[in-house]
Amino acid sequence: MQATTIQRHYDEVIASHYDFDPQSVIGDSLGRAIAQIHRRQSHDAGAGPLNVLDVGVGTGLFLEKLRAKAGRDIQPYGLDISQKMIEIARTRIPDIVADVDDAANMDDHFQTQSFDLICTHFITGFVPLGVLAPKIGGKLESQGFWSFVGGTMAGFPQLQQKAASLPLKNLLFGGSKWKVDNLVYNPADQDEVVRTLEQNGFTVCECETFCPDLHFNNFNDFMEFAYYGGWLTPFIERMGLQNANRFVRWLLNTFYFPARDQHNIVIALAQKP
Repeated sequence: MQATTIQRHYDEVIASHYDFDPQSVIGDSLGRAIAQIHRRQSHDAGAGPLNVLDVGVGTGLFLEKLRAKAGRDIQPYGLDISQKMIEIARTRIPDIVADVDDAANMDDHFQTQSFDLICTHFITGFVPLGVLAPKIGGKLESQGFWSFVGGTMAGFPQLQQKAASLPLKNLLFGGSKWKVDNLVYNPADQDEVVRTLEQNGFTVCECETFCPDLHFNNFNDFMEFAYYGGWLTPFIERMGLQNANRFVRWLLNTFYFPARDQHNIVIALAQKP
């Protein structure tokens, strides 16, 4: 998926809705990531500032949560593809040093700075993990940590099944075929995450798969989470669901909702030797 498309999604659709987090998937995932960091990272109040780079900083939610829990000063840095997201992050964290760019271009930023902690949360749908790993390693201090949070291809199994069903395919795509991996680069599962980190020289300190339950009472609930919340925005635009007319909405509410599903999110903390 082109960077310009991702940027438009976040600037025009997602940024103003992102913090609503209607099913608490973002907040719960970031909370687990912070718990991993606190079990491993020194939080001695007498230590120097912790230089933290959040790649895909979004609205600054993670840095705000991390700073609230930390026992030492944090010098926050951020990179995000969306100008709108960065603007929100700057209102939340006024002292953040932030640039706007694709995470794939992170080598072009903060070139004289190294970091004690780098975070990449929910960006491997757009930038492959294997592309990120050497870039992260190049910017981390020795013994520095990488906090990874990302969805896998195993997420939303029920929705994937429904989208592949013949009636819905005929209704939305005219029976044409499309694949999830044509739109995102998510790893297959936790094993792939661990394997990629280790192949790039990292020691995996902790790793878990978080599978939050999701419940959509109707089409509007689904769109609030999946389209405006950013989880499935490219898929929904591929289907054209954001422009669904009243008849299509009625069909979906009648035959596909209410619906339950489950996400599949890997949360890992790795250390550079």
